[in-house]
Amino acid sequence: MKQQIQNTSTYDERLQSFKKRHNLQEVNTSKEAAFALRVSDFTMRLSRSTGMLLGTNAPKHSKYGRAVRYHAGDLMNWFEQNENQDSEAA
Repeated sequence: MKQQIQNTSTYDERLQSFKKRHNLQEVNTSKEAAFALRVSDFTMRLSRSTGMLLGTNAPKHSKYGRAVRYHAGDLMNWFEQNENQDSEAA
């Protein structure tokens, strides 16, 4: 059984750590987001049309013309929510 560790770091500290670990910028392309979340670029594209990614709500994205971008904070929030669901299910 995993022992839960209380997270005392601030949101900004967690975001900086997440960006560094996953080699992310503040705003990322679909391919960069897919790499950070360990899914294919096709899966990221599909999640934008279905609104679901790996059985949960997809991370928020922004469109600028044809370009799609993901903010690092939105990716981190999605990752943390998904990680918490996995540990609660176990």
